[in-house]
Amino acid sequence: MWVRSEYASELAVLSAWIAVLLPWNVAYQPNAPPDGQASVYFFRFALFEVQFRRPWVFEINGDVTEAMEPLDITYGGTQLFGNVYAMLPTSAVTFHDGMMGQASLLWALAALAFAVAFALSLALYFREQEVAEKLPVSEVQLMGGLLGVGAVGTVGASALYLTARDSTGVPIPVGALVVAVLAVVLLQTEEVDPGG
Repeated sequence: MWVRSEYASELAVLSAWIAVLLPWNVAYQPNAPPDGQASVYFFRFALFEVQFRRPWVFEINGDVTEAMEPLDITYGGTQLFGNVYAMLPTSAVTFHDGMMGQASLLWALAALAFAVAFALSLALYFREQEVAEKLPVSEVQLMGGLLGVGAVGTVGASALYLTARDSTGVPIPVGALVVAVLAVVLLQTEEVDPGG
């Protein structure tokens, strides 16, 4: 491939960091259920989801009140501060059912692959030679495989989220596609033995 063999390991490390730091999916739901008067922005990263919510606002006897409970019931998550919420993939699996539950399960499996890839990247960053010698396969190929599993899981989850777009908005899987490209590049990169 176009990657110079002496930089293949560095690309593997960088790819894992990109996979963890880049949102694999973003979505905006302008008419959030159950009443269609609230909205939610979703930023799904490899290991967590961040939600920015605009609550349902209504007026009773001249007093303006915000209601977050309908969004809590529909989307779950833990309030971080203000209208910012977070959810882990494992929490999403237990919170959602049906198509959303299946999407969350794919995300959780992808998150596991990304977590292992990130751990491997840290090991390679700090002790590349020792780690590479102990692995039964090339560290670059292993990273490509892990990122490939993560990309398949997140693209599949995005497709399932698309079927539930009435409640989750239209997912844009930009990060998932970037990670898929990085996985293919890593899997096609051939390392040259420096001694040969």
